[in-house]
Amino acid sequence: MENLDLKKYNIKLLIDFDSTFIKSESLEIISDISLAQNKNKNKVISKIKKLTDLAMNGEISFGDALSKRIKLIKANKNHINKSVEKIKKEISLSFYENKRFFEKNCENCYIISGGFTDIIEPVLSKYNFSKKNIFANNFLFNEKKEIYSINKDNPLSKDLGKIKVAQQIEGEKIIIGDGYTDYELKKYGEASLFIQHVENINRKRLNKNADFISNSLTDSLIFLEDYYGK
Repeated sequence: MENLDLKKYNIKLLIDFDSTFIKSESLEIISDISLAQNKNKNKVISKIKKLTDLAMNGEISFGDALSKRIKLIKANKNHINKSVEKIKKEISLSFYENKRFFEKNCENCYIISGGFTDIIEPVLSKYNFSKKNIFANNFLFNEKKEIYSINKDNPLSKDLGKIKVAQQIEGEKIIIGDGYTDYELKKYGEASLFIQHVENINRKRLNKNADFISNSLTDSLIFLEDYYGK
């Protein structure tokens, strides 16, 4: 599918990271490492997962869910570094198989994520993404290199943050993602199409809102080729 030329049609492909580009949620992977010695590890991770699911289904605000999850993970810089190495092995199969597509279309591909640059930038280093095309949250570390908060001036830390970021990107925008915050880009007019990516998880409440329900990136690219008459 590397033959699809986004630049020719001025298409900007906006892509979610957690549970889309990668197989799972990065905060859950971080917590699995940071809470390894915590006797209540499974209970805490369960809380984190529930908050993620509620936010991704649009049942609670994203900003509130993010704030609560950050307080639960109790992570430091070393945990983040270990998580990066683990997540590099968690790339969704269809994205891994389409690596050449990103090499060809890197200028027109963007990551817009409620995740974190500390994770996303090193994980995607081999996929030709420019840092200026990666929009995500930022951890704040104290002098002990422990995460104590996030940068709350970053629009992605708040509700409708993806919309504010997308407003900075010119061209016809297509969003590929698994969650409600991705659908909001279409809902509020910042994306022409919402492709619901269900390779890793199918949030069925969103099915009715999707222009296309995709089992893989390859299916999404074929859909776009047909849609734009290539």
